[in-house]
Amino acid sequence: MEDWMAALKVTASRDILNQPIGVDLNDFLSGNHSWHTTSHARPTYCNICREQLSGVTSHGYSCEVCKCKVHKRCVDKAISNCKWTTLASVGKDIIEDKQGNILMIHQWMEGNLPVSSKCAVCDKTCGSVLRLQDWRCLWCRATVHTACRPKHTIKCPLGSNRLSVVPPTAIHSVASDDSLEAIQPHGCSPLLVFVNSKSGDNQGIKFLRRFKQILNPAQVFDLIGNGPGPGLRLFRHFNPFRVLVCSGDGSVGWVLSEIDRLNMQVQCHVGVLPLGTGNDLARVLGWGASCDDDAHLPQIMDKYERASTKILDRWSIMVYERSIDIGSGTKLTMNSGVQEGISLESAISTYYNYIMSNLNIILQTHEHETIVNTAKELCGTIKDFIVCISEISNVIGNTEFNDMRQDLKYKLDKFLKLLQKEEFKITYQTKIEIVHNNDLNEENMHINIDKTTNNNEKDTESKAIKKMYKKELLERANSLKKSVTKLIEHSGKTTFPSTISTPLPTSHLVCYRFITVIIYKIFTKHNVFILS
Repeated sequence: MEDWMAALKVTASRDILNQPIGVDLNDFLSGNHSWHTTSHARPTYCNICREQLSGVTSHGYSCEVCKCKVHKRCVDKAISNCKWTTLASVGKDIIEDKQGNILMIHQWMEGNLPVSSKCAVCDKTCGSVLRLQDWRCLWCRATVHTACRPKHTIKCPLGSNRLSVVPPTAIHSVASDDSLEAIQPHGCSPLLVFVNSKSGDNQGIKFLRRFKQILNPAQVFDLIGNGPGPGLRLFRHFNPFRVLVCSGDGSVGWVLSEIDRLNMQVQCHVGVLPLGTGNDLARVLGWGASCDDDAHLPQIMDKYERASTKILDRWSIMVYERSIDIGSGTKLTMNSGVQEGISLESAISTYYNYIMSNLNIILQTHEHETIVNTAKELCGTIKDFIVCISEISNVIGNTEFNDMRQDLKYKLDKFLKLLQKEEFKITYQTKIEIVHNNDLNEENMHINIDKTTNNNEKDTESKAIKKMYKKELLERANSLKKSVTKLIEHSGKTTFPSTISTPLPTSHLVCYRFITVIIYKIFTKHNVFILS
């Protein structure tokens, strides 16, 4: 029991199933096995103690990459000899030909051969259900007898999908910029695979394991771990190379966006293996609506190797809501809305008119609630205006533009603080009602006359405060308008009057709110594979 508990602790410490290979440099070069519990329908033997794996529901552990089998009690004795990833992992087994070129040799795993395996040398049945015997190559999947192994060719052909495989002998190391220091083999079209292990009702994990068994494990990444960035950076020096995204449309868009960010559109040729719930892109490209059988993966990869490429155009859109102020006698039609959305100068003009309308309402109205609501709309409008003029004018990195933008925000803040002053409450407070009662006696009449006199004095003082406040409010509004005008002039658009003289009557303004769509990033081109 103690041995079993120790083995379980070791296994828990080595659980790297959800860590994408290549992200951690130590895991990338270590050659550690990736264990998962397994059961077998036929007799299977431990590669450590050579005894049969026993049990009812769980027969021990199996490595998801090299399929090494071990007992739970033997897992801590397993050495780090999983499938090679780099030249360093090959170690002392490196062999050179007469010209000094490094040969890709077979990597043999003993026993537990597939049913009906044939020896590649004598063409006789090999393997046994009685003991651990004979060998299989992890790369080309050739099987040989122990006696025939010395007669087999030294060089490994890498199997039927050799065109997609990057042999470990071609990868020297991982550079300081997280890219591979590698030599692209002649006649090789490297394939980088991204699998969403959660796609297809969590069936993506089967494809993740299967791809690691067919390809170099350094070519396969789980999107759930660290996304597509680490894998693309590792392969940045391969030109060209192919990318296969095994997931739905959302993950495909994620990978394409990362390719855009790293500016690798030219060297990457992207294919899609439909595993998600939304597979419209894969269906359009001819790869079908879904793929749930990993047994035929070598044949599917062969189709991708022979597929032709087409250019896929991508674009991004920004959707936002805005309001338009038009005269009451003007009729708003669908065409006018579309024209407004297409004309960029008109978009700026619309924002300008709406900002001026909000300022006019604040200056003209005497209702406290209306002023507060209009001030909130003004803040949102100015924020959208800055975003719009930044996208249209393409001056985001301009220092002068940034200063003007900060100045506009500062003046808006000062304008809003003025609306929060005590004078604002005095200006718009409800008038004091004077008590009128014809039945009052003479003594009460004298008291009411004194109250009326005091109220008149307060009303005179309130009018003076209101006049000064209105003047300051008008100055702030004009200052805010000048900042808006400066931004428009800096963008090269039409200029507008710089001061507010006579506010427009709000009764002649009608506001319509609608959705405008502006395309701001057009036609990013990607090479994608289609089924010929």
